[in-house]
Amino acid sequence: MKIWIKYLIAAILGVAFGLFVPIPGAVLDTFATVAVNILRVILVPLLLFSVPVAVHELHGERKLLRTILRCSLYSLIAIFLMTIIGATGAILFADSRIPLSNESGSLINLPSWHDLLVTGFPANLLAAFSGSEYLLPVLILGIVLGLAFSTDKNAVKPVLQLTDALSRLVWHINSFIVEIFPLPLIALSAARIATLRGTIDFSKFARLFQLLGIETGLIIVILLPLVLFLGGRRTPPLRVLYALIAPAIVAIFSANAYAPASVLSRHLKESLGVRRRVGSISLPLTMLLGRPGTALVAASSFIVILNSYSTLGLGPRAFFYLALFVPLSTLLVAAAPALGPAACIAFLSQHYGKGFESGYLLILPIALPLQALGVFLDSLIHGAIVYLTANAEHETTHKDTRHFI
Repeated sequence: MKIWIKYLIAAILGVAFGLFVPIPGAVLDTFATVAVNILRVILVPLLLFSVPVAVHELHGERKLLRTILRCSLYSLIAIFLMTIIGATGAILFADSRIPLSNESGSLINLPSWHDLLVTGFPANLLAAFSGSEYLLPVLILGIVLGLAFSTDKNAVKPVLQLTDALSRLVWHINSFIVEIFPLPLIALSAARIATLRGTIDFSKFARLFQLLGIETGLIIVILLPLVLFLGGRRTPPLRVLYALIAPAIVAIFSANAYAPASVLSRHLKESLGVRRRVGSISLPLTMLLGRPGTALVAASSFIVILNSYSTLGLGPRAFFYLALFVPLSTLLVAAAPALGPAACIAFLSQHYGKGFESGYLLILPIALPLQALGVFLDSLIHGAIVYLTANAEHETTHKDTRHFI
């Protein structure tokens, strides 16, 4: 049975449990946390052993710099494009508003640039194992090791062979986790549905969700297929999107940016034929350079908040502000996988000023569904970026759809 079918069945069962079975919220939250951790536990070891081998192989073929630059360019274009789409959609649906309320809550702080730089460039590279949420130290350590493997090849050959063997071993562990994840997914989806069912009045946010639904539909039905067709050397786009169904299911129920990575990496390799040397370095790189889906949700939601407070509309200054600060906020939130659009909107509200400093409070009740939608789009776009990068570098092998996992 295809993995996405097993995930879909598990998600449906979990939704049914969440709707009809009275399970204590604390129990469900515990199971949800454990389920997300099961997927995340192998991510750092997978990157730590796979990135050096990938860097060594790409460097040997003189493709390393080109692959990194191409993936970085695609990632940054995606963030700015999603920001513009989100802002434009909210402007066109100018009547989308949220009723004002006396909602209170604590400020959601993003990591600062100082924190990211200090964490990303630690005094000890072994800090990559310290439990930080930021993947940059792991990526830097992997690149340093990979380049070191290309120096004295005879001296480092045993270490390279050991690293390659460990990479393959961790990959098999990751594959096993992906296979058994339908069971934790039942608890995860039940917990999410139970949380949403009892705490949110969706009628207050109907127009916002309608706007986000239209934007998401346009991206999945039109934009992503068009980009994949034009940039993928005429690759059938539905074939690529079909391969990304399982990671998307995990993304929407986990609402954690790192949780789908293990599933996504396996589908990129075993369904879309992305070779390890490109997939191992492109996936963490595009995850580090921001979250395009989160940018779209944050841009649309922030404009809806502005419209809720004022009927003056969005001027050129505000649009320029969004085009600059939304991508900046997604670069910061990339270091905090458990945060999402709500944190970005809090960052935007603080820096926008003009009495909107507490505007983010309007969307706090729907922070979880907004985050789930953002991570859902992030996983699709990240998968597309890695595939396009590998395809452009001729680092993919064709696999028939019937052989997809």
